Parts: sequence; C-alpha cells; structure tokens
Amino acid sequence: MPIVIAAINGKGGAGKSTALMNIAGEYALRGKTVAMIDMDARSNLTRWWSDCREKDAQAEGIDVVGHKTAKALNGFLGRNGEGFDYILIDTPGEDTALVDPVIGWSDLVISPIQPSKREVLGAIDCFEAILRVNEARGRSCRHGVLKTRISLTVRYTELYRKIRPIIEDKVGTYLFRTEIMERNVYKDIQNGIGTLQMQDTTEAVAKARRETQNLVGEIDALLSGADGFGRTS
Repeated sequence: MPIVIAAINGKGGAGKSTALMNIAGEYALRGKTVAMIDMDARSNLTRWWSDCREKDAQAEGIDVVGHKTAKALNGFLGRNGEGFDYILIDTPGEDTALVDPVIGWSDLVISPIQPSKREVLGAIDCFEAILRVNEARGRSCRHGVLKTRISLTVRYTELYRKIRPIIEDKVGTYLFRTEIMERNVYKDIQNGIGTLQMQDTTEAVAKARRETQNLVGEIDALLSGADGFGRTS
C-alpha cells in the first residue's frame, strides 16, 4: 500500500505546494515512486510540472496529476494507487468538502503555517478534523504543523514564540522541529526548473537540501511512530 501524505490548511499561500515539491523530490532521489495529486483550484503543482516538461526538467520517479473532486481522487487511488510508494495530495487553500475525504485516505496530514493567527487557527481546525475522522472511521492518521517561510525577523515576533506552546502544549499535536526558511531557491523551483534535488549544489541549495532532509526524517519518524507523538491514534 502507498503512504499517503496530504498538505491541508484552510489558508491559501501557507506553503503547501512548495513543501510537497521538496518532499517529493527527496523521496524520488531515494528511488521511490511518487504521485502528486493537485486538488487546488490554483493548480500550482500542475503548472509547475507542465513548466518542468517544457524545460526537460521533470524528475524521474514523480508523476503529477490534477483531480479536483473527492470522487476523481478516489478513482485514481483505486486504479493507480498501488503503483506508487508515496502519494502526496495538495489541497485547496480554503475550507471545502474535500478535507474529510482526504484525511480519510491519509496516513499523515501536514499543516504548513506562517506565523499568523489565521494560519495557526487553520492548523488547529485541521487537527480537530483529523481527530473527528479518525474516531468516525477507525483511522490513525497523524498530524504535524510545519512552520514555513520563516525569516530572522519573524523569529522575533510574539506569535512566533507562542506557536510551540499553543500547538504542542495546548492543542496537543506535533510541531515539526524543522523550519522552512524564506529562501529564493524555493521560489526559483516553482519556475519549472525541476526539483530542489536536481539543482547544482550552491550554498543556498545545500541549506535548502538540509532543511528538506531533516523534514523528511521527521516525516518518517511520525509515520513509524518513533517520534513519541501518537496523539491522533
């Protein structure tokens, strides 16, 4: 069975698509096969993949398809799911009827956030939805909150300092230790030049690669239960 990882936050622009691109690239580099499902009306993943095709920069082991409805996604998983090691799902940046079905298919849901009240609340709403779906369907989907587009200035804000006590202590879900910094290389990737892992190893790319490797290490720990955060089981 493939491992299904979804990126969900009801706020658009939180960094869902970028995170999934980097995660997919890392698994592909390990020789895994990855299907990326673009369910977002903005079609960020689909456009990125089309641009990569035009520039002959599509990564081996990755396939990107667009399915905008729960029925279409269910059909894809039924017909093609067994052909992949990982399935990554990018969801719309708004609350929709897709959230519960996607959670129902997922082994792990990642909620990317920037330090804003709206995005933190969106991540909390997602966690509460996971608890509800897990209980109703007998599932054990896990959840993690990922801080994205972090700058040195952001780290001095009050909300940034409050994220960990809110997410871990008050809400009780997992906060990734890895932070995704604001980096130009992540913006460059979206222009269709392939995955992060395909880029020449400049200092900037090396830093981004280390972030992604650390993130995927945490994802693997969450999926294995070795992290100690079995709260959504």
